[in-house]
Amino acid sequence: MDSMKGNIVIYRQPSSSKSRQLSRALNGYVDRSNHGKYTYERDGLLDKIPHRKLIKGVFIIKNKHLEKFEDLLDMYQAEYHIRDIKLKPEDAKILTNQKE
Repeated sequence: MDSMKGNIVIYRQPSSSKSRQLSRALNGYVDRSNHGKYTYERDGLLDKIPHRKLIKGVFIIKNKHLEKFEDLLDMYQAEYHIRDIKLKPEDAKILTNQKE
């Protein structure tokens, strides 16, 4: 498990309107209709893939989920950097124990 590889993704979105949209696409949101009578939880990408958030805009993810993450960042025209990393045992455990 200690030789497991992953990626670190560091991003920022300078545009405030696109930043909100990207945040919703990543984290999901609660949608309300009919003056709050109905609520719907909308999943974001991070609800669907194992990840570890280090600080705002910095995530560790598995290699197999990199393309989805990168596509989303491209869609919202975010500035980002991605590097391959060797996962620490605690990172590998977190990424392995999360549902996909």
